[in-house]
Amino acid sequence: MADKSRPNATAEKPMRTAVLALKPAPGPRSTTERWQDAVAQVTVKGDLDRDALWAIDFTLARASAEAGRIVLDLLEVTHLDYAGVGDLVARRRELNARGGELSIVVRNPYVTNILRAAGGADLLIVRSVAEASGQTVAAGRRGTVHALPVGRKKGP
Repeated sequence: MADKSRPNATAEKPMRTAVLALKPAPGPRSTTERWQDAVAQVTVKGDLDRDALWAIDFTLARASAEAGRIVLDLLEVTHLDYAGVGDLVARRRELNARGGELSIVVRNPYVTNILRAAGGADLLIVRSVAEASGQTVAAGRRGTVHALPVGRKKGP
């Protein structure tokens, strides 16, 4: 008879994952819209390990092919691995060199501290999507949202 007071040592711990969404979906922009004026929003939720941040950088690269202004929404991120922040800094520098901008939206002080410690003044950190996009996300192109699992973090 099994002792139910002790947890099962062979049971798997649940995995935490991050979810990523890109809006609008990658694709050709209107011929009347300039690259510098087009806005894309990348929304991420959950715990972000280094692999998740690599996937986010890949998504930012895809978005930057069509939009010069990228808003990275980290409002629902609870943890961020220091190791991947350098990729975000490099992506922002690349966008700035082309005349674009990467804004990062964060409210969680823990996540903000990690970003500031790892990226310092090289990152534009704001507290709302409206502030990051200058109110243009709501008025800009609209598209579908693709949600993808972007990383896994081991349980507590």
